Amino acid sequence: MPTADANFSFPQTCRLKSSQQIKDVVLQRQSVFRYPIKCFYSILETPGESACRIAFIVPKKRFRHAVDRNSVKRLFREAYRLHRHDIALPKNQTLRLCWMFVGEELPDFPTVEEAALHLIDELQRKLNP
Repeated sequence: MPTADANFSFPQTCRLKSSQQIKDVVLQRQSVFRYPIKCFYSILETPGESACRIAFIVPKKRFRHAVDRNSVKRLFREAYRLHRHDIALPKNQTLRLCWMFVGEELPDFPTVEEAALHLIDELQRKLNP
């Protein structure tokens, strides 16, 4: 559980926006899965800083309407924003994440939040064995 003085914002510096960086993360094939989210990740050595950057992917093939894709991404952002403080990064490492939606129908928030918590726990185990 986060502390009372935790900052629950989701600033632009925490977002992974470069299409090349997103492609690199997905092509590394390191992933954890919990329905309806598949999480691709990569860990980079960066001297002097520790950061976690994330991108959310909802395929157009699953949802033709942008409204539906955006609502799923909104749910992902909210679940990540509330629980991102549970990720403890080792010093001098940057974690890049891509959460990809793999379900067939629009999810509800409790389903997404449960999956997000499970993914964060799995990532913690892989980061700090």
